[in-house]
Amino acid sequence: MKVSYRRLMEGLRFLLLFITCTLLSYGIITLLVDKFLPANPYHEPHGNAVKVVKVINTSQTQDFDGYVARLQLFFLTGE
Repeated sequence: MKVSYRRLMEGLRFLLLFITCTLLSYGIITLLVDKFLPANPYHEPHGNAVKVVKVINTSQTQDFDGYVARLQLFFLTGE
C-alpha cells in the first residue's frame, strides 16, 4: 500500500489548519472569558451593598419571627 506525496501533504495541511483554528478559537474564548467574567465572583461587594439576611440570635423569638418574615418576602419578591 503506497501513500502518495500529494495525499500526505493534503493530510498535513488539513491537520495544520485544524490545529491553527483550534488554538485561535481557544484564544478568543479565553480572551472573552477574561473580559466579561469577574476574576473572583465571591469577593465582598463594595459600595451600597445590601445584606439579604441578618445573622440573628435564635434564642429570641421576635428576631426569629422577623427572620422568617424577611425570608418569605425574599422568596416571594426576590428583593
